[in-house]
This record gives sequence, C-alpha cells and structure tokens, in this order.
Amino acid sequence: MKTRQVGLYVIPLLISVGTSALASSQVTDLPPTLSLAAALELAGRQNPGLQADATLQDAARGDAITAGLLPNPVSLVRSEGYSGGSFLDRQELFIEVSQEIQTAGKRSRRTAVADANVRAIGADVENASRLLRFAVKQAYYQVVLAKAEVEVARDLLANFDRIISLNEERFRVGEISGGDLRRVQVERFRVFDEVVGTELNLKQAKISLLGLFGIADSTVEFDVTEALVKREPIGVLPSLRVEAMQTRPDLKAQRHRITRAREQIEFEQALRFPNVSPFVGYKRDFGENRVLFGLEVPLPLFNRNQGGIVRATAEAERESFQRQRAESQALLEVDQAFNRFEAERRRLEALESDYLPKARESREIAETAYQLGAIDLNAFLDAQRSFREIRRLHNRSLYELTIAAFQVEAAVGR
Repeated sequence: MKTRQVGLYVIPLLISVGTSALASSQVTDLPPTLSLAAALELAGRQNPGLQADATLQDAARGDAITAGLLPNPVSLVRSEGYSGGSFLDRQELFIEVSQEIQTAGKRSRRTAVADANVRAIGADVENASRLLRFAVKQAYYQVVLAKAEVEVARDLLANFDRIISLNEERFRVGEISGGDLRRVQVERFRVFDEVVGTELNLKQAKISLLGLFGIADSTVEFDVTEALVKREPIGVLPSLRVEAMQTRPDLKAQRHRITRAREQIEFEQALRFPNVSPFVGYKRDFGENRVLFGLEVPLPLFNRNQGGIVRATAEAERESFQRQRAESQALLEVDQAFNRFEAERRRLEALESDYLPKARESREIAETAYQLGAIDLNAFLDAQRSFREIRRLHNRSLYELTIAAFQVEAAVGR
C-alpha cells in the first residue's frame, strides 16, 4: 500500500461516497483552528460514506432478529356440504390451528449464521473507519504541507523585495546596470508566481479535507494547528507484522466470514430434515362435535438440500482462500510501509545534516558577496534558487515521512 496509491484511490472514494449527501450537510462544530485529533473525530462523526456503512450493520442486526423468530401459527376455517338452513347443523365445519416446528436445530443454526454476519459487517465498518482515518491524516497534512510551502514562498518573496530595494538604490548611484535590475525584478515574478500557486494548493487541500467531513461549503475558513516535524522510529518489522495479524479489522472481518460460512454449512445440513407441523382443530359434522388433531410431515425422498450443502461447502473453501490472500496482502502492506518509512527517514536525515545547512550557508554567503560586488547576478540568483529548492524538498521530505508513519499505522490496523 504505497502512499501515492492510497492518495489516488482512498481519498477520492471516501469523498465520492458522500457526494450525494453533501448538498444537505451542514457545517457543524468546525472550530477556526483544527487539530488532527479534532479532524479525526469530526470525520468519524460526519463522513457520509462511513455513516452509510454503519447502516449496513443495523440492517444485519435486523436480519439476526428475524432469524431468531419462531414461525407464526396457521389457522384454517373450512366449510363443506352446506345447503341452506341452520348454519351450524347443516354442514361440515372445520376449524384448525397448526404450528410449524423446526427440527434439527434450524433456528439456532440460522441465528448463528446471522450473528456471524453481524460481526463480519461490524468489522467491515471498523475497516472503513481505518481507511478513513488514514485518508483524513493524509488530507490534513496536505493542508499542513501547503501551508508550509506558502510560508516559504512568501518569505522568499519578501527577501526578493528587500534585494530589489537595495538594487534600486545601487542603480541610482550607478553601481549596477539597468539590465541587472530588470533581471532581479523578473526573478521576483517567478517567486510571486510560486506564491500564487502555493496559495491555490492550500485552498484545494482544505476543500479535500472538508469533503471528508461531509461539508460542501468550500468557503468555510479554518486553520490547522499541526506542523511538519521529524517522526520518531516506529518500531521493528517483526512486531509490526504480529500486530497487523492481531488487530487489522479487515482480517477480523474475514475470520468472521469463515465462521459464517461454517455455520452456513451446518444450517444447510440441518435443512435435510423436514419440519413438522402438528395441528389441532374442531369439526362440526351436521350437528355432531368432534376434535381433530394430526401431524403434517414432508417426505424428503428427492430434495434433501444436496445443492445447498455443496454451495455452502464451496463458499467456506472460498472464504478460507480469501483469508490467506488477505493475510498475505496485509503483511505485504506492512513491509512496504515500513520500508518506505525507513527510506524517508534516511532521506530526511541526509537533508537536515548536510544539504540544508550548506544551502542556507551558500545563500547567505552569496547574498553578502553580491551586495559587496564580489559575485555577479547569475551566481546570486543560482544560490537563491538552490536554497528555495532545498527548503521545498525539506518540507516535502517531512511530509513524506509523516505520511509514511501514518501508512504504517494504517497497515497494522491502528
């Protein structure tokens, strides 16, 4: 489960599921400053896709209630031979009541199937919540990254404005040519264009986050409180793999499906035995009163639910294979997430220990040298561009490390 793949599929899916409900959604409890914890709580409470999944669990509970109910008794009133006259004495009048009795423990086995289905769907809802949490974390830190990039671009723009003011003064006293002044002014426009672009990215990132909250109003203003920081080590791979096998809700759901399939086999086997329907009644036979009783039993000569047993057995085998595939996929996701985190951590350490300090020092030296006339404009602009790219790369590396940590958390089921 790579970060870009999750961002490509999970976030649009969760947003699109709630699109139909966005028009009727209302902005509720959205503070002006939003922490990550508050964002997760808000999405868990208001995301339309997660709410839709929760209704499936309610429907499954309804099926479980139905599975445990006894069949209703059947009443029968029948008249034969009436030819007029006294209604009670000139005909055969039958009044019967029958009750179907389910044999071979059919009701308890059907209830067991329904209960296992409730647990499986409940675990599916937990898994949807797991994916939503990762999507919210990623969308939240996309806002954090966009905000950091806006700050970098604005700082660089302010620095260029200061340099331009200095060069305008140097141009007036004849220290630099008009061409050099124009080149610095043109370079400022490039930085200004970056400011506009980063501000647009910030707005778009906030809209994506609002979509996960089920909020359709893109004009809602809010700010995020978290910052891009270096993440601590996340543990060792063997323990993470064990945790994933124990806690991932999608694996729990698959285990419940296997239980449901096994219960379904027992239920289908119980259907081989017919239900019986004892009945008791009253007969008025041309003025004489009589009591009726009996037992209705279907004869399982041809249909002994052979097809249902074969189908249930095949479904159980299929669910077992699905479990093997799900566990293999889960371990693969843990390995990939762990390796990505370690790679991002190494990249960030190299940036912070070597390249970022050198780029900052190079820019400061170039700026001082340019003001003293020791280097030309080209060297000065190259140093500015290099520092700008390194700062952006540093922010991006912090973001990628954070998302990699969240990816590990999602992979192990947190």
